[in-house]
Amino acid sequence: MKKLFFLLLIIFAGMTVDAQYFQTGQDPASIKWRQINTENFQLIYPDYFELQAQKLAYTLKKVYKYGSYTLNHKPEKISVILHTQTVKSNGLVAYAPKRSEFYTTPHQAIYPQNWLEQLALHEFRHVVQIDKLNSELPKIIKILLGEQGTALVFGAYLPWWFIEGDAVVTETTLSNFGRGRFPSFLMEHKAQMVEKGRYSYDKAYNGSYQDFVPDHYKLGYHLVANSRAKYGSGLWNSVLKRVGDKPFSFTPFNKALKLKTGMNKVQLYNSVFDSLALAWQTEDKNLDLTVSKIISQQKQTYTNYRYSHWLNNSEIIVYKTALDKIPAFVKIDKNGKEETILHPGVIFAESINHRKEWIVWAEQTPDLRWSHSGRSEISLFNINNRKRLKVKPEFKAFAPAISPDMNNVAVVESDFSSNYYLSVYRVSDGKLLHRIQTSNNNYFFTPEWVNDREIVSILLTPEGKRIARFDLQSGKHKILIKKDLGEIKHLRVVGNNIYFISGYSGKNCLYVYNTETDLVHHIYEPRFGVEAPTISPNGQKAILSDYTADGFQLIEIKLKKENLEPISDINENRYVLADQLTKHELGIPELNSTDSTVYDSKKYRKINHLFNFHSWAPAFVDIGSYDIQPGVSLMSQNKLGTAETILGYRWDVSEKTGEFYANYKYKGWFPVLDFELSSGKRASQYMLVTESKENDVVVTDTALQRFTWNETNFQTDIKVPLNLSRGAYYRFLQPEINYDFTFYKKDNTTPDNFFEGNFQSVAYRLYFHQLRRQSYQDVYPNFGFIIDGIYRHSPFGSENLGEIMAGQAVVYFPGVIDNHGIKAYGGAQTKHNGGMFSFSDMIRYPRGWGRTETKEMYSFAFDYKMPLFNPDWSLGSLAYIRRINASLFADYARLFGNNYDNGGIVGTFETDISSFGLELTGDMNFLRFYAPLNIGFRTSWLPEVKKVYFDFLFSIDFTSL
Repeated sequence: MKKLFFLLLIIFAGMTVDAQYFQTGQDPASIKWRQINTENFQLIYPDYFELQAQKLAYTLKKVYKYGSYTLNHKPEKISVILHTQTVKSNGLVAYAPKRSEFYTTPHQAIYPQNWLEQLALHEFRHVVQIDKLNSELPKIIKILLGEQGTALVFGAYLPWWFIEGDAVVTETTLSNFGRGRFPSFLMEHKAQMVEKGRYSYDKAYNGSYQDFVPDHYKLGYHLVANSRAKYGSGLWNSVLKRVGDKPFSFTPFNKALKLKTGMNKVQLYNSVFDSLALAWQTEDKNLDLTVSKIISQQKQTYTNYRYSHWLNNSEIIVYKTALDKIPAFVKIDKNGKEETILHPGVIFAESINHRKEWIVWAEQTPDLRWSHSGRSEISLFNINNRKRLKVKPEFKAFAPAISPDMNNVAVVESDFSSNYYLSVYRVSDGKLLHRIQTSNNNYFFTPEWVNDREIVSILLTPEGKRIARFDLQSGKHKILIKKDLGEIKHLRVVGNNIYFISGYSGKNCLYVYNTETDLVHHIYEPRFGVEAPTISPNGQKAILSDYTADGFQLIEIKLKKENLEPISDINENRYVLADQLTKHELGIPELNSTDSTVYDSKKYRKINHLFNFHSWAPAFVDIGSYDIQPGVSLMSQNKLGTAETILGYRWDVSEKTGEFYANYKYKGWFPVLDFELSSGKRASQYMLVTESKENDVVVTDTALQRFTWNETNFQTDIKVPLNLSRGAYYRFLQPEINYDFTFYKKDNTTPDNFFEGNFQSVAYRLYFHQLRRQSYQDVYPNFGFIIDGIYRHSPFGSENLGEIMAGQAVVYFPGVIDNHGIKAYGGAQTKHNGGMFSFSDMIRYPRGWGRTETKEMYSFAFDYKMPLFNPDWSLGSLAYIRRINASLFADYARLFGNNYDNGGIVGTFETDISSFGLELTGDMNFLRFYAPLNIGFRTSWLPEVKKVYFDFLFSIDFTSL
C-alpha cells in the first residue's frame, strides 16, 4: 500500500514526471497488416511474414500449456504484434493497453535456440504473470481504473528481479538451453561474489554509479531459481496470488515470502547469495589456474576490453567500454599506454572484426522516422591512414569479417521475413558477390574466412550450435564438429586451426579444432570466463578478454602443445539447478516438430483499429504528465501504437469550474497529428467598488466579485520527428506547426466590458539537437548543442494577439574533470502586443525571478554540474541514494518593456536581472521502487533585490521501467 500511496502522491503533487502509457514506437506506414486468431492469441504481423507467423502460432499454442503450469493459471487471450523491420532484438509484455510485442530479428549473442521460440517462452511467462495478478485483483480496482489498475499494482509491488527472473527460469526449464545454462549469463555474479563480496540488496537491485551491478535478469534468475528449488514450485504462485488478493496491504510481496520461507525479500537475497558465495569461493580456492600476463591497465572504474587485434609486434587494437567513458576503439602499446582511435556509433552485439590495419564493425542506423525500422551499416576504418569506408547491405547485417585479400566483407544477414543468409559484399562498390541460405533457413554466427573461397561460421541447428565450413561458389556446407559443445562463439582461423570459445565445461573457455586431424582440444581454463580471442599469426600466443568483477581485462597466454587437453578429457558441465527445476514442469515442449495446421488469416485493417479503450479513472488523468485532477477520464491506445486518445471531464479546484476535454494523436503517418478540444466554464474575480449612505455619510466598500464565462479551445499540431543519429552523436530534427483557436462567450455573471470573440494564433517551430553519447557516469553530454526557434502570430480572429519571435540554444562542454559537465544557455525574444492581450514568453528567466511583461528580452545561463560522490547509501526500505550531484549556476537577462499608467504607455524601461546559486540533488530510489527519483533543492541569490530564494526540485523517470 505504501508504494501505491507513494506513486499516487507523486501524481497528485503535479510535479515534473517523465512518464506516459507504455509506447514503443511505430512501424512504417507502408506495411499492410494481417492477423491470425487462435483460441489464446491474436497475431498481428506484416503480410509478407505469413509463413513465420503460421509457425509462431503453432509455437505459442504449444507453449501455452507448458508456460502456465507452475503458476497454475491459464491467461486470457492476448494480442502479439510482430515488428519485423526493426534492427533491434527484443520482446515485451505490457498492460494499458494489454499486448505483447516481438522484435523478430535475432542478434548474434542469442543462446542456441530459434529466436522466435526464445521470445515465445520468455514473453509468454510475462503474460501468465500479469494475467494471473489481474485475475486475483479485487474487482473494484478494475472497475475504477481498467487495465491501468493492473499495471499500477504490477509495477508497484512486484520487483523487476522477480518479473524477469521468473521468465528466465521458464525459458531455461522449458528448453535444453536458456540463459540459466549460459556461462556468460551466470559469471557476473560469481565474479562479484568471489572478488568483492555481496552487495546490499538495494545496490544489487537499483544499481550503482560506483560499481558495475549485474542486471535484474541475472539477479532474478539466481533468486527465483534457488528459492524455487528450496521451497518448491508453488512458491511464486503463492506470492503472485497474495499480491493480487491483498493490493491494499502494506507489503503483500514480503508477506507472502514470509509465510512461505520465513524471510522477506532482503533476507531471502542475503540467504541465497551467502550460500552461492560460499560455494563459489570454495570452488575458487580449489582452482589451479595457468599463469597469464595481464596487458591492459587496471582501471578505477568498471572497464571492458574486448575484440582485440595485433596491429604489429608492439601494439594492439581493442574495443573499450566503461562506466565513465563512451565506447571507443583504442590502441595499446607494449607499455600499456592507451590512445583513443575512434568513437563509433551503436555497434550490434558480437559484430567487430579486424584484419591487418583495418577494423570492421556493424553499426545501427535508425530509420529517419519509424522507431520500428532501421538499417545496419558496415563500417571499415584504416588505423594507419584514417580512411573510412562504408558498405550498405541489402538487409539487416551483423558480424562482418574482412577477406584475406582485403577486398570483400562477409556478413550475417536477415531480411524482413526472417530469412537468414551468409552474404559477401565487395568493399569498393558494395556489390553483392555471394549469398548462401541453408535449406532449413539456419541462423549464422561469427563468420571467419578460411581463404578467399571458403568461410567457417557457427550454424544454429535444432540440436544446438555447430561449426560449419562453407564453399562460396557452390553454396554447400559441411558440419565440422558434430559433438554438442554448448554455447560456441568467436571463431578465429589460423592455418589449419579454428580457435573458438565454448561453454562446454560450464565456463567460457578457449578451444581449438584442427581441420586435418578432426580433433578438438581444450586450451585455457579461466577463473570466470574468457571471450574474443585473437591469435598471433604464428599461432604461438593468444590475447583473451578475461572477465573479472571490474570488467574484461586483456591477458596474453602461450599456446603450447603440451597444454592441450582432448575434449574427451573435459567433463561436460551439468546445470544441476536448471535440471532440478525442469522436474517441476510438465516437460519440455517439442517446438521443432512440423505441424500441418494452417491457421486462418485475414487482413488487419488499420482504419478499423484506431481506438482501443483500455483504461479509465474517476479522475482526470493527463497521460503525458500523469497530472491528476478531479473529474473522469477514458484512455485509448491502439495495438499498433499509432493512435492515442483521451476523453474526459476535469474540474478546476481553484476556479471551481469544469470543462469537457478530448485529445487525439495520430502517429501512423510521416507527420504526427495532434488534435485537442476543450469546452466549459472558466472563472475569475474583479474588484467591485460600492458606495452607500449612512447618516448622510458616503461609505465606499471594495469587494472581490466572482464571475464566469464560457470558453472553448481547439488546437491542432503537426510535427515531423526526424531521427538523424549517426556515429557517436544523437541527432534529432523536428519542424512543427501549431494552430490555436479560443472562443470566449459571456454568461449572465460576466462584466459588460469583458472581451467576447475569438483569439487565433499560428506557431511555426524548428527544433534540432546534436548530442554526443553519454557514459553511464556523465552528468551531461561532453559535447553537443540544442537549437530551438519559434515564431507565433495571430493572422486571424477578432482580436490580434500580436506576435512573438524567439530563439534559444544550449551548448554542452566537458568539465575540468571526467564526468563533470558545462551547460551554456542563450535566448533572445522580441514580442509585439496586438492590444490588451499578448503571447506568453518563450525563453528562460533567471532562476528565482518572477516574470514581467516585456517587448524584448535576452537571457543567458551557465551551469557547471558535477557528481560529488556515489555513496550507495541504504536508509532501510525508505530510500537508496546512488549519487549526490552539485550544480553551480549563474543566470542573467536584459529586459526591455513599456511602462503603463491607466492602460496607456507612458514610457519604456531597460533593466538587468540576474541570479547566482547552487543546486544539490540526489539520484535515488524511494521505497525500493525501481523508477529513479532526482530530488534536491536550489538556493538562488538575486543581487538586484538582495534576496535569497529556495526551491524544491523533484523529478521521476519512468523510462527505466
